[in-house]
Amino acid sequence: MSEIIGSLNSAFTLAFVVTSMFGLGLGLTPKDLLAPLKNVRLAVVTLGINFILIPALAWVLTRLLPLSQDLQVGLILMSAVAGAPLVIKATQLARGDVTAAGSLVTLQVVATVVCLPFALPLLLPGVAIDAVAIAMPLFLQILLPLGAGLLMNARYDEEADMTRPIMAEISNISLAMMLVLNLGNVPQVLELFGTGAIAATLAVIFVGLAAGHLLGGPDAGTRKMLAIGSAQRNYAAAFVIAQGSYADRPDVFLMLLTASLVSMIVVLIVAGEVGRRSRSD
Repeated sequence: MSEIIGSLNSAFTLAFVVTSMFGLGLGLTPKDLLAPLKNVRLAVVTLGINFILIPALAWVLTRLLPLSQDLQVGLILMSAVAGAPLVIKATQLARGDVTAAGSLVTLQVVATVVCLPFALPLLLPGVAIDAVAIAMPLFLQILLPLGAGLLMNARYDEEADMTRPIMAEISNISLAMMLVLNLGNVPQVLELFGTGAIAATLAVIFVGLAAGHLLGGPDAGTRKMLAIGSAQRNYAAAFVIAQGSYADRPDVFLMLLTASLVSMIVVLIVAGEVGRRSRSD
């Protein structure tokens, strides 16, 4: 039964990622996607929060909290990867800048692939990083659907307009199924109470939210986008690394599983609450 649930969760996760990125591309042009990146300050702040501040925080937490070695590894892994497609959906819920969120995710995915082979050996001495194994799933699941959507919008704009709401529906249904299936992991998550794992995960999430909000600049939509994009980590990439280097250490996977579930719940709740307040203002 657990294998069936795991397979279903993987299938719905893939459907959510691909339809989210393809749907985003259907409503944008390359110029739209690249425009937010022309803001040098925003790009630098994004990279600084996600690839310096958050990993540094995780490293400090491994020294302050009574985490086992495998839980420390999981925490470091989750902190070092960014560019989750869930950021786009959460930004939409928060009524933030969705176009900028697409640019942010793209930038973070590229930066993750470039930075990981250099950063992880420093944070986790002895870890073996296969850059191709990390880059290929990110390219196929995130960058390729985004590019296909951009191309379709440029060549067949009417068909793109018709397809976009269909992609949105599939994305919403897939996200709902992901949440339902991941709730089945709650008993495993509860096992980590008292280990410091959940406290560390929450610290990473809320520091990401706070840093993104404080450093996101004067525009409210950009602040929401950067806060959500800094809090939500790219767990798909983290699992790829764990499978390659820590396949025989189940607690590393348990830490990532716990962090992904906690993060999904907290980020979506925060995004929904922020969006509700925006509508009432």
